[in-house]
Amino acid sequence: MIKPDDSSLTAEQYTTVRNSVIDLLNKSDAWGRLPTPIDDVMAAAKLKLAPISAFDEGVIERYARKFGLAAKTLVKSAIDKVLGILDVHGNIVHIDGSVNKEKQNFLKLHETGHNELPHQRGLFRWVQDCKKMLEPDISELFEREANIFASIALFQDGHFAKVTADSPFGIKVPLAVGRKFGASAYASFREYVRRNEKACAIIVLNAPTPCNIHGFKSDVRRIDPSPEFVRRFGGLVLPETITPDSVMAKFIPATGKRMSRPNTLALEDRNKVVHEFVAEGFCTPFNVFILMHAKLTLNKTTIIMPAGFKASA
Repeated sequence: MIKPDDSSLTAEQYTTVRNSVIDLLNKSDAWGRLPTPIDDVMAAAKLKLAPISAFDEGVIERYARKFGLAAKTLVKSAIDKVLGILDVHGNIVHIDGSVNKEKQNFLKLHETGHNELPHQRGLFRWVQDCKKMLEPDISELFEREANIFASIALFQDGHFAKVTADSPFGIKVPLAVGRKFGASAYASFREYVRRNEKACAIIVLNAPTPCNIHGFKSDVRRIDPSPEFVRRFGGLVLPETITPDSVMAKFIPATGKRMSRPNTLALEDRNKVVHEFVAEGFCTPFNVFILMHAKLTLNKTTIIMPAGFKASA
């Protein structure tokens, strides 16, 4: 199932978040330092990483001995739904240490965002003091704001985009540059597309699994188009599951391979003009990433679009 939107903000909301990040990057003297100095950024925000995380199994067991198994089950259930926790009173961030270092970097900055955005920090203090819950729409907005905060901070606003712009467009570029910033492949691909001037998109799939009917299947997790892609082609519509007969299947790396060779496909723009796209894939143990970008305009009378692949107005 395609994941719900986790990063869209209005222009005003984005400006508010960006201004907070810029201020913090200035305070931490983080500009141009690679990888992005997460510890210095957190220190500038007066936050500390918990020496013993609430996600630590030993902490949960001690909690169980003190408050009982029912309390342990409740806490474990709550923690299983998140990867980071901000203690606004102690100025302490708890991070799930079971995820990789690059993911932890993003999570640290995400929780820092909850603390640094004034409207969030004040409300979180009230929520924790009064043992209340945020309304779902407010909670979702706060999560989107914190995600954008983490992205801007991790990639030092436009610095990542400037570095990647020096290289020809391709799937290896955000991977190589993202590692220098201390970012995961997932975050790097999304940042690469979001700030790119080309009509491009990143399609994120779950890792393929065996299927008795089709041979394998891979569920579409997320589709992120660039602003130029949206302007020219609208949204990108795909079936929820990719199978071997899908036009996108050829971009999934073969078993044992990390990347697929660049290949082409065609897509109509809003004016019914057909464009050639180049796409290539990269896989991790958890996801497949397909990066595509518009290359040439083709004669639309000679192209037949495959079923299940189209742009939406």
